[in-house]
Amino acid sequence: MHILELKNVNLTYYSKTTETNALKDVDFFVDEGEFIAIVGPSGCGKTTLLSLVSGILKPTSGRIFLNGKEVTGVNEDVGYMLQHDHLFEWRNIRQNIRLGLEIQKKLTPENSDRIDDLIEKYGLKEFAKSFPHQLSGGMRQRAALIRTLATNPSVLLLDEPFGALDFQTRLNVCDDVYSIIKKEQKTALLVTHDINEAISMADRIIILSKRPATVKNIHVTNLGTYSSPLSRRESPDFSKQFEKIWKELNDNETQTRVIDQSAPIP
Repeated sequence: MHILELKNVNLTYYSKTTETNALKDVDFFVDEGEFIAIVGPSGCGKTTLLSLVSGILKPTSGRIFLNGKEVTGVNEDVGYMLQHDHLFEWRNIRQNIRLGLEIQKKLTPENSDRIDDLIEKYGLKEFAKSFPHQLSGGMRQRAALIRTLATNPSVLLLDEPFGALDFQTRLNVCDDVYSIIKKEQKTALLVTHDINEAISMADRIIILSKRPATVKNIHVTNLGTYSSPLSRRESPDFSKQFEKIWKELNDNETQTRVIDQSAPIP
């Protein structure tokens, strides 16, 4: 059984005078422990897909399943990490990390201990009583990820989580976040505009068409033998994969290709 399935998902936005088709027959699955990246033209509906998976939005038609259960509303089994860390400046790092459990009314002694373990495990112990403005951008993103992990979700949704960082910090934080997700054995769905980022982190890359977005193709990266996103970028196949995906994103074809979700990039 797949941990996440989208089956013929459609979404249409309605106003008093118009209707806008955002997604059309989106169909894909994610297996437990996979790291999936979603790329596509600007405005095609990548973030909308994450909102549907989280239950913030409901599809106009089609069905979404998480852990075998249909998503019918906001789902606490999903963790959502945004481009900006949204740490509260008046709360210290430990208090910020506790926030999700406080909202869910699950701040038990056991969960408090787990938070302390995560803080220590991922190098924030000495900053636990510091405030967000005292941390670097990279460390703030690490704290935001630990806050997301604290609720122990089945699936992590990452919406351009490195977009606000400078290039060098972005590379380091990308490695950092990837390492933490793999160590915690989490399933992740990443939305990004950065093809390099997608190839360096993902097991598979879902390419969306222009709006109304549909799944145009799914690529398998086959770079699992490399231990980190930075080392993946040194692979001889990296530039070939970039060129292939770049061309596919920029072609003018309107016909959706037949998808083979298990086939590697040739």
